[in-house]
Amino acid sequence: MPKRNQPGRAVQVRDRHRSFLTVHFFLLAAGLAAAFAVNRFVTPTVFWAQWVALAWGVLFAAHLAVFGRATLQTMGGRRKAD
Repeated sequence: MPKRNQPGRAVQVRDRHRSFLTVHFFLLAAGLAAAFAVNRFVTPTVFWAQWVALAWGVLFAAHLAVFGRATLQTMGGRRKAD
């Protein structure tokens, strides 16, 4: 039985997932900046960085969908009367 001042397991899982999503976003931003810089200065005649952006964007959208689904499942449920 959880203590009153400690968050429940669902809240802990949601917070951990939110942290992973934040890290994923910052890695995405840094990785895409690096990919576009490499594309610009190493191979300026061939534009390939948009494929990296597309793939990483799809992965991020999937991660966001999983996070959103998990968050909605843990919110708004009936609470037990103590």
